[in-house]
Amino acid sequence: MTLPIRRKIAGFTAVLTLGVFSAGVFAQVDKPESDRKSVERIEVTGQKTIAQLKMAFDKQRFEFLDLYNTINETAKYDVLCSYHRTLGSMIAKKQCEPRYLKDFRAIATQTALMSSSNPGVDISRLPTDDHIIFLTKDQREDAFKHVAALVATHPELYDSFAKLDALHRHIEDRKEQARNGE
Repeated sequence: MTLPIRRKIAGFTAVLTLGVFSAGVFAQVDKPESDRKSVERIEVTGQKTIAQLKMAFDKQRFEFLDLYNTINETAKYDVLCSYHRTLGSMIAKKQCEPRYLKDFRAIATQTALMSSSNPGVDISRLPTDDHIIFLTKDQREDAFKHVAALVATHPELYDSFAKLDALHRHIEDRKEQARNGE
């Protein structure tokens, strides 16, 4: 007789099978199905914390981006990732952005520096991220269409995106549960 018992333990999911591990159990392999003893089966399931889900999301996001970059043949839509440390921190975080955005930022910064009549750098004339994002709005929409077309035509990229989307929805569900006190 098999009795599934479910218990929640935060942080992991495991399936435990309990039985008598003696020579008699191993000898049952040669016995017919009707002569074998039952083994009790206990399933233990748990939930990941929101922080663990976010780490899984980031891992899946970077896997998706790596796969995307191998499939993508349009250089301006490549997604470039690099590690950055905020001022005063020793912890570097991986940040990614499309090539067209990096290129536009470089051109806008170079233009701002070249147009300055004063020697040195006038920080107020440098483009902000908000300006860069606003000025590349049309390219961003084209990039989204390009990614959507690749996801739709490459099953492995679609599967990776589906995993990413499922993790995102799971994180949002957990946040909602936390807000509702569940």
